[in-house]
Amino acid sequence: MRNCHFLAVGLWAICALALPNSHESHQSYWTPTTASSASCTGQVSPAYSFSSFTYTAQTSIRYATPLPSPLTYATPFAPAFTEASTLLPSNITYTTYSLNTATSQTADGEYGQSAYAALWSSFSYASTVPFTTTVSPTPVPSSELIAPPPLYNLPDTASGLKLPSDFIWGMAGSSWQIEGGLQSEGRGPSALDFFGALPNTSGTNDSVVADMNYFLYKQDLARLAAMGVPYYSFSISWPRVVPFGKAGSPLNQQGLDHYDDLINTCLEYGITPIVTLSHVDSPVRVNYDNETLVDDFLYYAKQVMTRYGDRVPYWVTFNEPNIGFGLYVKSYDGLTNVLLAHTAVYDWYKNTLKGTGKISLKFANNLGVPLDTTSSADTEAAFRYQDFLLGILANPLFLGIQYPSTVLNTPNINLTALTDAQISSIHNSIDFWAFDPYVAQFASPAPGGIEACATNSSNPLWPQCVTLTNVQADGWLMGASSNAYAYIAPQYVRQQLSYVWNTFRPSGGILIAEFGFNPFDDSLKTVEAQRYDLERTLYYQDFLSEMLKSMYEDGVRVIGALAWSFVDNNEFGGYGNQYGLQTVNRTSGGFERMYKRSFFDFVDFFHEHIS
Repeated sequence: MRNCHFLAVGLWAICALALPNSHESHQSYWTPTTASSASCTGQVSPAYSFSSFTYTAQTSIRYATPLPSPLTYATPFAPAFTEASTLLPSNITYTTYSLNTATSQTADGEYGQSAYAALWSSFSYASTVPFTTTVSPTPVPSSELIAPPPLYNLPDTASGLKLPSDFIWGMAGSSWQIEGGLQSEGRGPSALDFFGALPNTSGTNDSVVADMNYFLYKQDLARLAAMGVPYYSFSISWPRVVPFGKAGSPLNQQGLDHYDDLINTCLEYGITPIVTLSHVDSPVRVNYDNETLVDDFLYYAKQVMTRYGDRVPYWVTFNEPNIGFGLYVKSYDGLTNVLLAHTAVYDWYKNTLKGTGKISLKFANNLGVPLDTTSSADTEAAFRYQDFLLGILANPLFLGIQYPSTVLNTPNINLTALTDAQISSIHNSIDFWAFDPYVAQFASPAPGGIEACATNSSNPLWPQCVTLTNVQADGWLMGASSNAYAYIAPQYVRQQLSYVWNTFRPSGGILIAEFGFNPFDDSLKTVEAQRYDLERTLYYQDFLSEMLKSMYEDGVRVIGALAWSFVDNNEFGGYGNQYGLQTVNRTSGGFERMYKRSFFDFVDFFHEHIS
């Protein structure tokens, strides 16, 4: 039999034709109805008729599925604090600071209340916190948990592909961007607190208020749990725990108690915490370009890990230090200090605390793709960009080899080669790869060439000496653009993952620790329009579908994916770039959140694909 198949006005038609020399008679397996007519030529024509009109429901009420709670661990990931506290020095001061600028002239010691006030002498703000006590959580109303209308055009390119049951999926946030309460309950100033500080000639937003998560964290966790989000990645504010930042300086008991309760509240709601020790907001007295960073960071990490280590299975030491040059790292040698500080914490956690959780360091990376893949110059530029962005830290961590020669051979780079002993200690002091691959970008040599740029440290493209763009060589954008930074360009996701997997070969797999999209002028739209954030849904669905393909078709082991961010936040001085999967009401005084449709669609993706 030879069959021809065609679609006729929503009905499948199958025609069977006799084969040559066959004694079968022609038989029709489908008879056109009065609503349509068709033949085996594939031609279809409608048949028009009148009928009575009725309204039909296009949506049905569907509610989010909450997490089971509480969460308990069969085996803790480290000894409880009552046992582990013996690992801490006995001469540490635990205190509570209260900011009173009038005490700044009182001589009460190196770390007294007046010294604390002096820390803040360069920071004052127009904003004030609207409330200063932790808000008790209330159940999320069922009306807020109704799923949005289904999308007819939802991408389904990874249908049938499944994720392992232990896949790490959830959402992320960071202390400075969400907490607020910069000067509340003994927190010291951080390297980010200059944003919005008076006289504020730049017009940036401070984070005195932010999302008020420091006082609303219980409600935020209740909202995540009500939507069924199993993992929450957050950062601890280093200056909230060690206000002066230095090894041997006093610990702020209120800060320690806060994060202890935050972690306990995660578990109460069934949420697994993922903790970052430093998400850019390091204390102002900490110097990344000085070797003292190692002792300062280890001092802080010991306090945190000793207290919370039994309940935290995943730790990140530093957030995106690979793009810290020119920000909080003034010399590339500062990255060596970061590596040594990370390694010291890893070694102490594994060998002294005897922790069984997993530790990583988080990379920023928007993969450099050759602008012209047939051009050797563009290919060289792309690899050079990756050497600077990833190779400096990842070479010794994952491969146990020296910094990339392309970096070390750049004149005036101020990066000292590692010793063999340093490489040996750094190698494998990391359990999995964590990075933030929001999008890719096209790379080509700096005007005049890489070599000429590399010898001229005043060139604005030095030392990478690479031109980056999101515009293809033919003039087209790589994808739909956001308000800033991100693009809907899923065609590069598999290359991003494959580059890391095949270059650095992380045995513990790859965690996509941040990825997200901030729609154009989102903050100017009505609340209803902000909540129906179709572009963000498309970004996540496309990205995650390509991630699945990379696992099944490219052999890349991806262990998790965390959306940035669980709520609109302060994107380093402004609220215009809204990456959040929830809105925040900044005018009511209560900072109420509302779910966006992308929140529901993100959760649905994992419900569909988790084994």
